[in-house]
Formats: sequence, C-alpha cells, structure tokens
Amino acid sequence: MIIKTILNFSGLYAALQFCVIITGHVFNFEIPAGAQIGLMIGAAYGAMMTSVSALGRAPSRSENWVLSVSVNLCAVIISLIFLAATLYFAGGSYALQEFMMVFSGLPVAVFFVGVGGAFLLQVVFCLLVFGKAARRHLLKAQAEQAKTGA
Repeated sequence: MIIKTILNFSGLYAALQFCVIITGHVFNFEIPAGAQIGLMIGAAYGAMMTSVSALGRAPSRSENWVLSVSVNLCAVIISLIFLAATLYFAGGSYALQEFMMVFSGLPVAVFFVGVGGAFLLQVVFCLLVFGKAARRHLLKAQAEQAKTGA
C-alpha cells in the first residue's frame, strides 16, 4: 500500500506542478508559494482515495506516519527538480546561477526554520488526509457498496 500510494502521489504532484508552471508561463502570472501546499495536499488526497478504493482499507497508524513523511520528502524532491528545470529552461544557466547567489546570501537558520516549519505543517495535513479522511472515504465507499448490494 505504501509504495503504490507514494507512486500515485508522485505522479499526481508532478503533473500538478507541471500544469502550474506551464500555466504561469503561458498566461504570464505568478502562482503564490502557499499554493504549493495546496497542490501537495490535493495530490495526497487523490493518492489516498485511489489506494483506499483499490485496497478496501485505510492505512494503519504506522502506515499513516510513513506515508505522511515519505510523501513530503517526495514533494520536496519533485519541487527541487521542477525549480531547477524552470530556472534553467526559462532563463538559461545564468538564471540558475543568480538564484543560487541569492539563496546563498540567506542565513542558514532562517532557511531551516522556514523549510522545517513548512515540512511539519505538511506532515500534519498529510496525517489528517491519510488518517481521518481515509477512514471517512472508506466508510462512504462501504455505505455505497451496501446500498447497491454489490
């Protein structure tokens, strides 16, 4: 269950990231950074619904923690890949170098507090998605199945 859910999440999140980047470039508007948490939670919810529907069970508490942390690590990796690709293809190698220069001027403590806080917030949201929302989705699916008599 864990591997399938992580793979589903990775595909959904990468597709959402790609759509947001392309939409931003085509229509020339900026997507706020807070939208990334929404993209991540949406992809996690989609992966949870797919896994719960396919397997017919909700994740246990230990699976919930593993899913929440691993999904967030996948989101960080995918986001870094898309960031590097966007900077390289949109502005060339100079844009990537300029970004790295600006980024290197940021104090390490500020960076770790910001990234750590966002990571913990996303883990809490994912715990809710893979915990309570998964159980609620499973109960709805079982009630619909009992209604139809299948």
